[in-house]
Amino acid sequence: MKTKVGIGHSNQTDSYLAGKEAASKAKANGQIDRADFALIFCGGKHNPKQFLQGVNEILPDCEKAGGTSFGIITDSFIGYDGFEVGVTIFSSDKIKFEVVKQGGLNLNEAKAGEELGKKIQAIAGDDLKGLMVFYDSSKQQSPPMLNFATPLFASMEPYLPAGLPCVGGGFLADMMLSECYQIVNNEVMTQHVIAIMISGDCVMESTILHGCHPCSDYLTITKSEGPVIFEIDGSPAIAKVQELLGGADQVDVKDFAMNVTFGVNRGDKFGEFKESDFANRLALAVDEEHQALIMFEPDLTAGTEVQLMRRNLEPDYVQGEIQNLKRKMEGSSPVFSFYINCGGRARPFSGVDFEDAEQVQHAVAGIPLSGFYSGVEVARVGGVLQPLDWTGVLCFLAEK
Repeated sequence: MKTKVGIGHSNQTDSYLAGKEAASKAKANGQIDRADFALIFCGGKHNPKQFLQGVNEILPDCEKAGGTSFGIITDSFIGYDGFEVGVTIFSSDKIKFEVVKQGGLNLNEAKAGEELGKKIQAIAGDDLKGLMVFYDSSKQQSPPMLNFATPLFASMEPYLPAGLPCVGGGFLADMMLSECYQIVNNEVMTQHVIAIMISGDCVMESTILHGCHPCSDYLTITKSEGPVIFEIDGSPAIAKVQELLGGADQVDVKDFAMNVTFGVNRGDKFGEFKESDFANRLALAVDEEHQALIMFEPDLTAGTEVQLMRRNLEPDYVQGEIQNLKRKMEGSSPVFSFYINCGGRARPFSGVDFEDAEQVQHAVAGIPLSGFYSGVEVARVGGVLQPLDWTGVLCFLAEK
């Protein structure tokens, strides 16, 4: 039997009814009689337990995994008002899904990653073809703090097969870092990282959609502490960025949060620009008193070379990257596409006048598409798992 994929969404404000409606639509759209596995995501304004009850009304015995999302993407729908939910159902004799989870993320990201990696290693066999990893972006609400993906994935990767295709994202309820949740089967949890192991007669490939290009020479971080960058090339970080952008009278430092982006080139330093070689880092906030930038991740340490990045104002890059991904999949039959998109790339926050997820919808037309808006995205850059900011990660899952 060819793999069936059914996708449904709802934006009802009642959490139970939203879950029930999305699951019903997914089952009908995929013409699915036997549900083997489901990806489920609910907006940050929903009650996740009530949402899960609604899903279970339609899919009582189906394994499932997912959690809180900033917004939902499907073949025909894009929404990020907080009440959107999405359900994707798989029915397949060729592709298998198995979920593992690990708690304590807020206590020690590296330890949680190591323990999850050990669980994957103990369960996975030679048949493992791909991995999806989702985690709680928000560590705490007062004061707002993030769980860092850098130590999480660095400690997980040694336990994974070399080069294993892997994509991931950090769950985000809203831009205020409100509490979010992870779902595995009939459990609703928080401060967990979950991994979906994909195996069988299948192949998984991914591509990165940054939409950013370098607009400066290489700069060197000269003073930092954790996620805070104090100095760049020996100058206060904010002053240096202002200088690069035309001076303090040309740019307002209050616009730096969610806009200033640095790129770390993991490829040839002076070679031709390749989007897939760059790991982007986005400013979360500014500390005007100390002229510092507060980043989403803590890995821009003293001595790191970065470039200031500008955002592509044209949507053409999306089509090109997805065509390259399709060429990589030649000889197989894609049955599903999955898009993890930074919440900051939604049109109201992105600074561009197009919705990049709409371009993805057009480019993958004919292949079932679902996805969610995230806090941080994860993919391989230079062969190594990297957390990414202001990025879209698209993957194809195909039968051989």
